Order: sequence, then C-alpha cells, then structure tokens
Amino acid sequence: MSENAPIAASPNLPWTEGLTYNQAVKAGDLVFTAGQGGFKADGSLDDDFESQARQALANVEAALAVFGANLQSAVKLTVFLVSADDYGKFKELREELFDEPYPASTLLLGTPVFPEMLIEVEAVASLAGPRRQPS
Repeated sequence: MSENAPIAASPNLPWTEGLTYNQAVKAGDLVFTAGQGGFKADGSLDDDFESQARQALANVEAALAVFGANLQSAVKLTVFLVSADDYGKFKELREELFDEPYPASTLLLGTPVFPEMLIEVEAVASLAGPRRQPS
C-alpha cells in the first residue's frame, strides 16, 4: 500500500462507535468529513436550531482536527437544512465562526434520516493552511 494512500479516522466521540464509516478521510493535503449533525457527546440532540448548528459545526471541527485541520482551513462546506427559515441564523453563525475569506458553500434543503435533526454539515479542508485572499 502506498504511503500516500487515503487515511480514514474518527474523533473519539462516543456516538460514533459502531458506525460503518469514518468521520474524516485524509487524501493528500485534503481532509473530507462525513456529514455532521448536532449530536452531543451522549448522542442526544437539542430541540433548537442554533444549538444543533453550533454542535454540528463543533463536530465538523472535531472530525477535521483528527488530521490537524480546522474550520479556518475549510475550503468547502455543504449544509443541509430542514427549514429554509433557519438560513438567516446559519449565515450569522458562519460569520461568527469562520474568518474571511469564507469557504465555498452549498446549502440544500432536505429531510434527514433522523427526524430530530435540523441541520447536517460536511466539509473539505486543506492542510496547506487557512484560507486567504488572492495576492
């Protein structure tokens, strides 16, 4: 097997035990996360959107951190919302939690597998460093 072959790993989150996929995969200088919901360490979800969104982004950051990446090195986000009414609050959180320039982002409306979920976020991050403006 090549030394440069993709590496799969998961953060130490109790709710991820026994899953048949990993929370993050490193391929070259990129780290890809699985979709992250707002699950707390015990696997429960809060009822409100903001709490779930903050936790989902914390879970994304934990998955990225397995390989030394973080929200500031994210180059692409894909966000799934249950309700378009939550888009404004998500934009506020993105402005709060991400530095400019912001990552590329796609937002979709959908129905999650777990009916209590209000948001799911996946990310791609670069290990080359944080995003920057062109010179």
